[in-house]
Amino acid sequence: MSEAIAADSPHSYYLQIGIILLVLFTAYRVFNFYVKAAIALVWVFVLSLYGCFAAFFCAAVGRRAMTNWLVARGFAYCAAPCVGITFEVEGEEYLNKGPAIVICNHQASMDVLIMGRIFPKDCVVMSKESLKYVPFLGNFMRLAAAVFIDRKNHESALRTTQNAVEFIKQNKLSLWIFPEGTRSRLDKCDLLPFKKGAFHLALQAKYPIIPIVIANYSDVYNSRTKKWPGGSVKIKVLPPVSTQEYTPESVGELVDHTRGIMLETLKEISKDSKTE
Repeated sequence: MSEAIAADSPHSYYLQIGIILLVLFTAYRVFNFYVKAAIALVWVFVLSLYGCFAAFFCAAVGRRAMTNWLVARGFAYCAAPCVGITFEVEGEEYLNKGPAIVICNHQASMDVLIMGRIFPKDCVVMSKESLKYVPFLGNFMRLAAAVFIDRKNHESALRTTQNAVEFIKQNKLSLWIFPEGTRSRLDKCDLLPFKKGAFHLALQAKYPIIPIVIANYSDVYNSRTKKWPGGSVKIKVLPPVSTQEYTPESVGELVDHTRGIMLETLKEISKDSKTE
């Protein structure tokens, strides 16, 4: 009898209601995540297809690399609003100072929407080899003069880097690289160790480095917890870092200096400045 009373007590009733609401909230959160993911994938398909056609037009007028900018803005102004993403940008004027090696922190697959807002004109992307074989996206990237690098093959990567230097200098292009080499997927304000490839490339090309920092947006999008509430993402473009005083022997100092100012900026512009 006491068990029956306990089961019918107000406390038990409220507990059951709480559990039901929690389940419904979790189900809605996961459903919302996958709906937005599906919308984003549709935009990737649409804009990749658009990019293939745009590439032919840009090539015809001698501006093949402009394809990247046209498609990037499509991600920023068409795809991002559809999934609840807005932007706050600071320092965009630094991207108008001529060719450079543009480096940016890499958090998640949603970076493609965010980099679309800040991607400079006359710039190509260095990307991992596997993206070349993704339907439509890979086709567009090849047509838009993307530089594909196989990091597992040292000789191939070295050859690709040398060819990239010649290509961007000959065509007066910037090159966008993620120096972390992969998505960090960090919920805290931190960066993965930087690979030296982008910095060696900058030295060979005699280009400055323009760091771009995207604030930690795990509160806006988080693939691990299946949360995608949307919101505003801060982006800050830092002043160009000169490479003139560095040599291949001191490239480590250049890496440490650049990573240091980017990490400091990441903590500054992110809502959550935890590092532990």
